[in-house]
Formats: sequence, C-alpha cells, structure tokens
Amino acid sequence: MTFIKLTVIGSGNAFCSGGRFNSCYYVEWGDKNILLDCGPTSLAAIRKCSLDPMAVDIIVISHLHGDHIAGIPFLVLEAYKADKRKKPLTIIIPPDGERRIKEVCAILYPDAIEMFQNLDIRFVQYSQNEEIEIEGFNMKFFEVSHNPLVKPHGFRIEKDSKVLAYSGDTGWTDNLYSIADKSDLFICECNFYEKETLTHLNYKKLEAEKQNLKAKRMLLTHFGKESLSRYAEIMGEKAEDGKCIEF
Repeated sequence: MTFIKLTVIGSGNAFCSGGRFNSCYYVEWGDKNILLDCGPTSLAAIRKCSLDPMAVDIIVISHLHGDHIAGIPFLVLEAYKADKRKKPLTIIIPPDGERRIKEVCAILYPDAIEMFQNLDIRFVQYSQNEEIEIEGFNMKFFEVSHNPLVKPHGFRIEKDSKVLAYSGDTGWTDNLYSIADKSDLFICECNFYEKETLTHLNYKKLEAEKQNLKAKRMLLTHFGKESLSRYAEIMGEKAEDGKCIEF
C-alpha cells in the first residue's frame, strides 16, 4: 500500500485571517514530496511543521495569485544560496505561469536569472481539461470559477489507485463534481460561511452539495473572516495549520 501523508502548511486566505498561514499543503507520497500551492508564508510554515522545504520534488500551482505562488522566490533563494540544491525541482503551472513566477523572483531578487540558470528547475505548463504524467503521477486539471486573469484551476492527482483532489480557489462550478468524484481526499476551499460570490465557495453551498461531490473524504480549508466567525457551526473535517492526514 502506498504511503500518503498530507500536512496542512497553510489553511488561510490571502489576508492570513485568524493568524493562519497562506495556502500550502505538503504531500509525502511514496518516495516523492509534493507541494500544492506555495503562498508567501510557506517557507516559515514548512519549517514550523518540522518538514524540509528542500526535500520537495514537485510544486503544483492551482492559479497565479500571490497568496498561492509568492513563496516560490524564497524556496528558490534558499536552494541557490543556502542549500546548493542538486536534485531537480518540477513546478507545474497554468498558462503564463513560468513568466510570471520568474518576474516575481526577479523583482524580489535581481540575481534570480542566475539562480534559475544554476538550479535544475523544470517548469511544466498545463491547460484546461489536460492530463499530464509527471514522475509516475497522473494529473488532470479543470478550469474553475475565479479571476480569469490568474488562470484558476482545480486538479486531481492519481497514483497507485489513490486520488488526491484540490479545488484551488473557486466559486461554485459544476467542474467540482469531476474534481471531487471518488477521490480519497478532496481539499476544498471554504472561504465564506454563507456569503455568495463568483470567486469563492461558502459552507452552506458545500453542505448542500456534499453528497453530489462524492468524495470519500473532504477537507475544508482557505477560511476567511466570515467563515472563521462561525467556525464552530462548520461540520465535517476542517484544515488547521500543522494538521497531518494519512490516507
């Protein structure tokens, strides 16, 4: 049986509501370590969980908002300056992701071009409804309802008959049915409790659709001020920074 352990590195929104770190999940899957998103607080939060950021093999980015990608420059900086990383790092990104991430890195650290030239960092771009194979993992990506300028997607990662699903940031979309379907764990954003928007989900809608999503296990995350104010009323499994899940 394949060993899979997920550690919630950050379960907060862009504003770190409730003192939670930005979106990031560390997945130990067999002999590979995968990050799902990498917000600006990720490096500190990974260390707080006693995990090694330099042990990450793959980073999968759901969309290009800063609270999901702005930790990458600091990982790259450490890999180059402090750790002298030798093994490859694969960053899986939506369209235009490589350019945007490199631009952010260059703004923060002017020698970023040199860093990328001297490290084995491989960008792999995906698109809507595309399946890709990376290091034995099958990944499928689905467009979701968020700001289209940041190329928002949810996705499924599968290996050895295990499926990990992730909504990314999204309002309601029927693509969530396909993302969640029969997944062993579905990480789903729950930014609001009952407020309705086109760009984020709320608990009331998720509770109404729970049976239709058909995930074996659902973990709610990306909590904002409104959902945190009624946190005790949110039933089911909730992400907490530092929480570990095996499946």
